[in-house]
Amino acid sequence: MLSRIAIENFRSIKNRVEFSFEATTFKEHYNNVVEVHNKKLLKTSVIYGPNASGKSNILMAFSAIDFLVLRSAKFEPNEEIGPYEPFLLDRSNKNQSVKFELDFYIDNILYTLFLEFRKDTIVREELVFRPKKQPSVIYSRVIDTPIAFGEHYKGDRKSIERKLLPNQLFLSKAVLDNVEVLIPVFNFFKEKLASYPFFEDFHESRIQQLYAKRLADPDDTEFIEKFNRIICALDTGISKVKSEVIDWEKSPLPQDIPDSVVERIKDDYKYKIKAVHNVYENDTIVGETEFDKNEESKGTQSLFMLTGIILDAFEDGTILVVDEFEKNLHPHITKSLIKLFHNPSINEKNAQLIFATHDLSQLDSDVFRRDQIWFAEKNERGETDLFSMADISGVRPNVPYDKWYDSGKFGATPIINELEMTF
Repeated sequence: MLSRIAIENFRSIKNRVEFSFEATTFKEHYNNVVEVHNKKLLKTSVIYGPNASGKSNILMAFSAIDFLVLRSAKFEPNEEIGPYEPFLLDRSNKNQSVKFELDFYIDNILYTLFLEFRKDTIVREELVFRPKKQPSVIYSRVIDTPIAFGEHYKGDRKSIERKLLPNQLFLSKAVLDNVEVLIPVFNFFKEKLASYPFFEDFHESRIQQLYAKRLADPDDTEFIEKFNRIICALDTGISKVKSEVIDWEKSPLPQDIPDSVVERIKDDYKYKIKAVHNVYENDTIVGETEFDKNEESKGTQSLFMLTGIILDAFEDGTILVVDEFEKNLHPHITKSLIKLFHNPSINEKNAQLIFATHDLSQLDSDVFRRDQIWFAEKNERGETDLFSMADISGVRPNVPYDKWYDSGKFGATPIINELEMTF
């Protein structure tokens, strides 16, 4: 589970900001909290703020860390580090390091990963964990100095360090040599962190294909049953969702497409999701008919994708980071999906959800604790600041959060000068 992220000099974030998943002493909604090794962590968190306030950039930090851990071992010499996106509205920052810190739990042990990097160089990389009360350094790497190793590091050192490029993470490189103490950390990013900072139509289609394959698997009965239970419960008018293999003889592709491309398309889009609807006559069900998923509304198509992602998170205890979580969905459906994470009988492995939204109907004291609600805003210099509702004095759990936010009492709302819009 995630405990904290700190971000500095990344995109619109100039000065260090911290986003914490540690619960305060507030008493409301005890099901929204889970205890991990004497720490109480939140199951969900939401970020509000105007357009271009930096909400998405906070979520993109998770993707940046994930990318570096999973991919940097394959970087070529002098290859630029893709996530190096410093704050550009201050000339003194544009060549400075991007800095991340991430606290997370693996098997009830708290780890902290420190990353600092520039355009094509890792400046600092350090991994610390706490198998007991005191922190213990597993390894510490600082530019132009030999890597320091702690007592818990067992495995190859010198040969990995010799092969390590300046733009590669030691964590990523050492895992290729099966350094045992680092494998659980690498697998945390590979298996436990699912970051979706934005959804495009192509991206959605590829994700839907993953779940179309699962829905077509007769052995994946538990997933199919849960998927259908959610879809049918959300007033979509669908009685059943299924998937089948596309018969390309009946759906031929244009003949001018190269054979290699045809085979790739057939492999990538092997399955299609079908939504089953009841057919009525005089208010009586007399049969059923099937619609292709593309014949369903945009909201239902988004729901197919989100349902699969959420069920995956529940299966594996994943941290789900999503921008535009509510895309194309009715607010009541969005709220129902959020509340699934708070239900201990459904979210048995304590999956976490972090998302950004403009949907004020989710800003509800019946759903969220005050420490689950965060606000992002920019100052006049274009710098993102981040703060929690828990940091604002005088906010009680029974006030109408949405109305207070809409009236500007929490800040982080757009300031619109309508006079300047006239012409």
